[in-house]
Amino acid sequence: MNILFRPEGWLSQIESDGFTVPFSDNQGFFLDTEGETSEIACQLHDNTLTGCTKGISFSAQYLPFQEHLALKITVINQSADRFVGRIGFHLGVDSWMESYPQWHKPFFPTLLRCEKTHLWGYYMNSAENALAIATTDPVASYDICYNRLDDGDFGHRITGTDLLFIHDGLLPDRHPQQLNALEPGAVYENTILLIPVSAKNEIIARLSKIAQIPIVQAEKYTCEVGETLKYCVAGDAFKTQCVLPDGSVTEAKEVVFDTCGLYKVNVLSRNGKQCQAMFYCRPGWDFYLQNAAKEALEKPQKATTHVESFYGLFSAFLAGKHYGNKELIQHALESAEEVLPLMFDFQAHKPIVIPERIQNTALLISLLVDMYEATGDEKHLRDAAGFADWLIDTKQGQDGVYRKENRIHYTCVIYIAKAVLELALAEKDHDPVAYARHYASAKRAVDELAASLDDIDTEGEATLEDGMISCSALQIGMFALTLPQEERQPYVEAAEKLMTIHACLEQQLIPDCRCNGASLRYWESQYDVMVMANMLNSPHGWSAWTAYAHYYLYLLTHKKAYLVNLMNCMGSCVQLMTLDGELHWGYCAQPYVRARTLIPDTERPLPDGGCRGKYEERVYGESYIPMISGWYRTGTQKLVGGYESCPLFMEKETLYVDNQGGCCDNDVHEIFKCLEETVLNKAFAHKNEDGTFLTYGCKVVLENGSYRIIPNEDATQIISNFGV
Repeated sequence: MNILFRPEGWLSQIESDGFTVPFSDNQGFFLDTEGETSEIACQLHDNTLTGCTKGISFSAQYLPFQEHLALKITVINQSADRFVGRIGFHLGVDSWMESYPQWHKPFFPTLLRCEKTHLWGYYMNSAENALAIATTDPVASYDICYNRLDDGDFGHRITGTDLLFIHDGLLPDRHPQQLNALEPGAVYENTILLIPVSAKNEIIARLSKIAQIPIVQAEKYTCEVGETLKYCVAGDAFKTQCVLPDGSVTEAKEVVFDTCGLYKVNVLSRNGKQCQAMFYCRPGWDFYLQNAAKEALEKPQKATTHVESFYGLFSAFLAGKHYGNKELIQHALESAEEVLPLMFDFQAHKPIVIPERIQNTALLISLLVDMYEATGDEKHLRDAAGFADWLIDTKQGQDGVYRKENRIHYTCVIYIAKAVLELALAEKDHDPVAYARHYASAKRAVDELAASLDDIDTEGEATLEDGMISCSALQIGMFALTLPQEERQPYVEAAEKLMTIHACLEQQLIPDCRCNGASLRYWESQYDVMVMANMLNSPHGWSAWTAYAHYYLYLLTHKKAYLVNLMNCMGSCVQLMTLDGELHWGYCAQPYVRARTLIPDTERPLPDGGCRGKYEERVYGESYIPMISGWYRTGTQKLVGGYESCPLFMEKETLYVDNQGGCCDNDVHEIFKCLEETVLNKAFAHKNEDGTFLTYGCKVVLENGSYRIIPNEDATQIISNFGV
């Protein structure tokens, strides 16, 4: 390991095992009181950085060791006053991902987690190299810092991360609760361990060994009724206990999931270190699709500039198809007939609002295919073909790329090629000519994705963006499944490469069922639910794109990791719906976010039973965020902007109307669209190298010298990696 320092004494980079961890110039101490932040100027003396302000002194000393770098921190309140606020440290790991290929160098803050006795986690780059981090003593919290755009919106890039030694806000129960102030004369000491790790599968073992901390890991974080809780602990597990959904505590070695809900595992090591893991027992997949359909009608779909406003129609029509619910289908048709013609011209087969936002049209094509499959009415298939032809003729270039304004790469803004391919597969036995045209269009787009990998664009501000990568991989994977075995390999290699890049944007190692497997997004809340701050939305509706990609790759390769990631991702995603059937928009995976939030203004009711909104400051932290479509409405069904302050872009004019009822929170229904395709009515049986089995929705028994898969009652399709 080679460590380089800046002239002023802070880190420049850490070199280890063929990779380099860069550090930005934003490093050092700060304190925050009543919203005013003071950066602490430190001077270097005898290998120690020291500074002082308002009677509080700070020191930092780097202590290099063979396997890692230690940073010793000391904060002393030398004043006569009790300090209340935040005292923190800008860690400085460079996470600024701006453009291709620059974004391969920084390290994303993939996992930071506070326990009662310490903090741990890791930063990761696109090659799955990591900088693991742990502290020897408690840290109150952490914060992720984001950029702001010139127009005031919250940006799509991360400027840095802060460790918060003292924090006076309300924090999750797992965090230490005593670090809310620094008393006169009090000394806060801690040591931050910075541990380079060359491969993802070494992170947990290295952290546990060097930091002497216990870390829980498991294959399954979301399980079915009747399964047994299974996990392992890296490090010392002197005492373990499990808190059951009813609040009771057991120290039994075997815990059976007999009740749906949250199970908390607490671990204590002999050296006093504590950690916690969370597991979830879920009801059947049918529960989620059926309730998603109900929520889609109770939290109405809207006609706006954004497809996200009518995404719930997918859940309604897919549930209607699966359960033969004619009444549900009729209600969904009535909603679609009210909403869709305001956004799309069904005679000319082209969009009415923002034609350049081609994901609107692509997802309409996908929806029309589902409407056809739910109703059997071929008119929906013909309409889908008409819109697909408009998309191909006006938005697809000779190179295969679907573009916005003939310049911005938009194939992976949601998934344009997948929508066209869904149509082609539905047309295959009905209209061979249309099938050939649409299949060829999807193939041209996918071939370009496989050649370009992550050298593509996306919507909004450029960064190494979760959806750009996962949507590219999923479209390549889906297309590969339509090919003969001998033609698939180049596509498989491309999709696998993309998902390796994407691993730094996934919660693969966090011991928490609420977000394990989900992708890491952070700018959606300002548009979807008008919570005006960036925060890790993990899971969010778009986390389902990651699940699609893992599903297709498991079918293509039968590699166990893809199956595990698929099921944990879907497990965390469906927890956005409560056991009472109430659907939330997303999960705030950060421990503390204060944000101006749109809430109901009950003094301004609307004719449709909803109301206008008003803003109020609220705090979020490891918590679910409600949808707003149930109350934030338009008054009467009309065309509005996609979110609260979004202009209404018409063909001949642009209208600027605030607080108009538009929102994008129905994008959560992507989860149930994905659920229907990937896991509903399916059983998975994977034979491990040691002869044991990993199963979902089934069990494997040995009968007369051969294995037999016994699926659960609702499973009609068995997917396995062995000859059964």
